Amino acid sequence: MYTVAGQQYTGQQLLDLLRQLAAPVGSAVVWHDEYVAALPELTRTDYASTDAVLLSLGGCLVAGDSYAYKYRAQIDILARRILAGRPRFENSGTPKAYNRLNWTQQGVGDDAYLQLNNNRSPHAALLDLAATSGTWTLDCATFVQAVQLAARAVALGPAEFDRTARRPFLLKEHDSTGLTHAKLWYRTTHGGELRLRTPASDRGQTGESTVTTPDDALLLAAPPGSRVAFVNSDPRAEGTDFERENTVKLPDGTFASHPFGILTAAAMKRQLALQTVQRYGDEIDATLARAADGRHDTITPAEARTAQAALDRLLQAGDREALAAWIMAHRTWTENLLYDDLDEYLDDLLYLGEIEVYTITPETTAKRQ
Repeated sequence: MYTVAGQQYTGQQLLDLLRQLAAPVGSAVVWHDEYVAALPELTRTDYASTDAVLLSLGGCLVAGDSYAYKYRAQIDILARRILAGRPRFENSGTPKAYNRLNWTQQGVGDDAYLQLNNNRSPHAALLDLAATSGTWTLDCATFVQAVQLAARAVALGPAEFDRTARRPFLLKEHDSTGLTHAKLWYRTTHGGELRLRTPASDRGQTGESTVTTPDDALLLAAPPGSRVAFVNSDPRAEGTDFERENTVKLPDGTFASHPFGILTAAAMKRQLALQTVQRYGDEIDATLARAADGRHDTITPAEARTAQAALDRLLQAGDREALAAWIMAHRTWTENLLYDDLDEYLDDLLYLGEIEVYTITPETTAKRQ
C-alpha cells in the first residue's frame, strides 16, 4: 500500500490516479508508460503529494536500467493490449486461429504449436499478435508466453531481438523459443511441499531444494513477468481446461490471464474455482430431470420444475458467483459436491502450483542496455 497526502492506495489505484491527473488537456502532470515498471523500485511508500510520487518515479527511470524498465513496462502494456483485443479462448480441441502469413501450425490437438514461417521477423510477428489478438485463439499458457516474448522483443528492439532469436522460432504453451526458467517453484498437491527447480537441478548437477517460504511471500517477491499457476485439485476439474490457470505477474502485483483478465491472486483462484463449481450444475440437472418424472424420493415434480426454472435463470444471467452459491445451497442434489460455500471450497481445493522466473527477466538476465 502507498500513502499519498494521507490517503491510502494500492499500486494499481496509485497508477490509475496518476493517469487521471495526466488526462486533462493542459494538465501539468505528464504520464509515462514506464511509470508502471518503475513503481516496484520506489524506496518508500509514504508521500506528501502526488508531485512527490512523480518525482520519485522519474528518478527511478533516470537512474535505472534501460532494459529492465522497458521490459517491465511492456509486460504490463502488452498483457493489457492482448486482453483488450478479446482473443477467443482456446479450449481443448478448438482449432487454432492465428496469422497464417507469419505462422504455421505444427502437430495436432493438444500437442499443436506454432512455428514462425521462413523469412518472417520474430519481432514483427509478435507485435502483430499483440495488435490483432482479436483474430487469434489463445489458452492461458500461450497467452503468458506471448506476453513474455513480445515484451522482450520491444525491450530489445527489432534488430537485436531478431538477431538473437533462435530458429526455428516456436510459440508454444510452454518452452517457447527463448523462454527457459532460471527458477521454478512448484508443488504437485494441495498442501504439498514446495520445491525449487533450477537449470542446475534439471541437469542433475544439484538436487531440488525444499522451500519453506510462505506462498504470500513468494508471490510478493516474484519479479514482474513471472509465470504464476493456480491449481484446482477438485477431481471434477482434473483434465479440464480449468484444472489450472497460468497467469503473468504485472508490475503492480496483480496477475493477468486469459480468459479471466487482470485480478489479484485471491480473485484469480476464485474465478478458477467457479469454472468447476458450475459443472456440478450438470449433476443437479440430472437429479431434477428424474424428479420431474416422479423418480425421486424427496423432490416432487412441482419442486423440480420450480428449481429447474431458478437454475435456468441463473445460467442465463451469467453471474457465476450467484450460480455457485445456488449450486452449493443444493449440493445434496449432487453426488460429489461436499462443500457448503465457496470459501470453504477454495480453502480446501485451490492452491498455488507454480512460480516460474524466466531467464529473460531483468532480475536474472545478464542482458543490459
